[in-house]
Amino acid sequence: AVSDDDRKRSLMVFGLGEGPDEALRSKVDDLLSLSCAAAKPSISDCYRVGDIREGVERPVKLLNSSEAAARVLRNAKVLRGTTRFKKVYVSPDRSREEREKKRTLVTQIKEKISSEPEKYHFIKNGTVCSREKQQPPSPHSTATAPSSSLRATAPALASTPVSQHPSRAKTKRN
Repeated sequence: AVSDDDRKRSLMVFGLGEGPDEALRSKVDDLLSLSCAAAKPSISDCYRVGDIREGVERPVKLLNSSEAAARVLRNAKVLRGTTRFKKVYVSPDRSREEREKKRTLVTQIKEKISSEPEKYHFIKNGTVCSREKQQPPSPHSTATAPSSSLRATAPALASTPVSQHPSRAKTKRN
């Protein structure tokens, strides 16, 4: 059994292509360089997990410090914007029970999305939560209209002759 402390230092990477003569360490280094460009964390070990099966890519387990693991998870969304790692998913190393609970939550959220598409659904603290989607402001909303003080001065400035307009005020030059 793996301790919780060891799991905090480990990450799982899914969708990283697998080949017969792969340079796994090189692929992982490239992935970390892209996700944490400023301060690429060093890893102590990386290896594929699971049995080799035809047509199935095995996940990669990365071992490093808990701070580095947290940094990689925070920056993992950067990988979605790349062409090479667009379909790669980085997640914390979870126990069997945690994986089953996560799978149940994902099933629940998918059901909610299909039954209530007008709401925004998310997982927070181990439960599925929902809220109303925020609507983009309409072009006629009061938030984008000029404030009342600007509206009050606009007609006064519009009726001022151009030569007396404040933006056209003449200044004395030396």
